Amino acid sequence: MDGTVQPGEGWTITATPQGDPWAVKQTETTDATGTAVVQLTPGTWQIKETVQSGWKPITPSTVYLTLDQYAPPGATDPVVFKNLEPPCYASITVEKNGLGTDANGGTVWLGPLAGWQITLSRPDGKIYPVTMTTDGSGKVTFKNLIPGVYSVKEAVQAGWEAVSDNPQTVVIRDCEDARVLFENKEIAGDLQISGTKYFRAWVPPYQGVTVGLSGWEITATLKGTDPAIFVTTHTDALGNYKFSEATLDAAGMAIPGATITVCEEQRDHWIAVTPTCVDVMFPYPVPATYTGAKVNFTNVQDPPLPGASVSSAGSSSANCAVSYTVKRGDNLSSIAAANGTTVAAMTQLNGLANPNMIRAGQTLCVQ
Repeated sequence: MDGTVQPGEGWTITATPQGDPWAVKQTETTDATGTAVVQLTPGTWQIKETVQSGWKPITPSTVYLTLDQYAPPGATDPVVFKNLEPPCYASITVEKNGLGTDANGGTVWLGPLAGWQITLSRPDGKIYPVTMTTDGSGKVTFKNLIPGVYSVKEAVQAGWEAVSDNPQTVVIRDCEDARVLFENKEIAGDLQISGTKYFRAWVPPYQGVTVGLSGWEITATLKGTDPAIFVTTHTDALGNYKFSEATLDAAGMAIPGATITVCEEQRDHWIAVTPTCVDVMFPYPVPATYTGAKVNFTNVQDPPLPGASVSSAGSSSANCAVSYTVKRGDNLSSIAAANGTTVAAMTQLNGLANPNMIRAGQTLCVQ
């Protein structure tokens, strides 16, 4: 293959006498050392090799040898034949398969993937890189390859992640065809649920304005489970909440195709203006572009009692049995708890349009 001389085993060598009617034609086969020994009588002989298919002689395949009748016993007359090995061509077949996620979160085989680009090259640079595209069976075949080291690389498409090594190294020896398998898993979107808990004001001049409500409990339950499988969280300072995929997965709820029921807590003196529970169905399969479900909740507070007046500026501390001056870091919930009352009561008592919007230095009626 590389210009070195290798012994040729299994080649037929024929010796035919030339002019001696008593001499007998002889045939021998070369052994593992490439040698065939033929016992000949003095005279002229035709020594011929039978050239095997595909091989090219680089020395004459027929020679004539005259043996001296006076040669000492055991004398040898070597004849050397040389042949060029036929070209060695092999192929590399690349198979491209896709994997996905089933409704239980397991891995499933999606079948062959067409339209993927596969590039063949050699680290030694002996060939120019060749790129082919997988057909309907998810395959490409690179043909007429000589022995050597090859690199096979796929171009990973958006929305997929490589499962197999990429690139892969293939070593071709002795014209043996090779096979390479690339498997990719479709990237699923984010199975998460998030949203905002809103307060809608009814007191002028903020009537109709919505702001986030902090500290509200939100529960997500896997529908159809008994006992119920659920997780809970609370809205942050801006009224936002989130059940991340990691949180749902830890509870066994991050399942493509599953239905999750998301509910807000219900409190006295608050009226829901949106459904308090919403069903969310995760898609199956989950596309890479899926970013999760959004569920928002909105509430208003009970309207004032008939005949009660509400001032948008808030109640005067002069009319309070007990008042409190807001300090930095306070919120209405902590003030109410410290004074044995409720947020709803303080909101109504002080005519607050938004219980989350109090400021340091503001005086509030507690009772």
